[in-house]
Amino acid sequence: MKFILSFIFLLNFQMADAQDPRFDVCPLKVGEEVPDAMLKDKDGVDISLSTLIGEEPSVLIFYRGAWCGYCVKHLAELHNATQELKELGYQIFGVTIDQASKLNITNEKAESLIPVYSDASSEAIKAFGLDWKVGDETFEKYKQEYKLDLEEWSGEAHHKLPVPAVYVVKEGKVLFQYVNPDHSKRLKVETLLAILKTL
Repeated sequence: MKFILSFIFLLNFQMADAQDPRFDVCPLKVGEEVPDAMLKDKDGVDISLSTLIGEEPSVLIFYRGAWCGYCVKHLAELHNATQELKELGYQIFGVTIDQASKLNITNEKAESLIPVYSDASSEAIKAFGLDWKVGDETFEKYKQEYKLDLEEWSGEAHHKLPVPAVYVVKEGKVLFQYVNPDHSKRLKVETLLAILKTL
């Protein structure tokens, strides 16, 4: 009986995951070319992803927004490792669905100097295969229960969010990626540094 109940619980859990659009994303994989896309800096100035990456190996952090406590905490932890990242030859920057006028809030909350860029149109997030759409019911729940208006943060009505991810890119190709639809699970900084030392 216990086995049957456990099986039913597992089946229900898997079905719930299957119905969650976050689990339907198809992220860019190791070895694939990094797509180009237009982003905006904190002043609303357009800048291409290819320009940001340039010739320098880069760590890209895709995060949900300044309103996400898990994202802010992760960026704060990464900020404390920027010197080590630099010594390993990597630059780091963040990409979020927040509109450009909200970018400073991320740095203030995280007490971070990591450059962050707006992808409010979801161009880069979609190109990396990380975009998913928040359903109408969930959108209203966020807005009514949590006072979180996704349209206000992004300045758009698409109701899209990125699955949080870490990408390591060099010479226009993906060397490493960590993508987890569970936004509460983030790549540990120690793990990232250890991986970078092997690349």
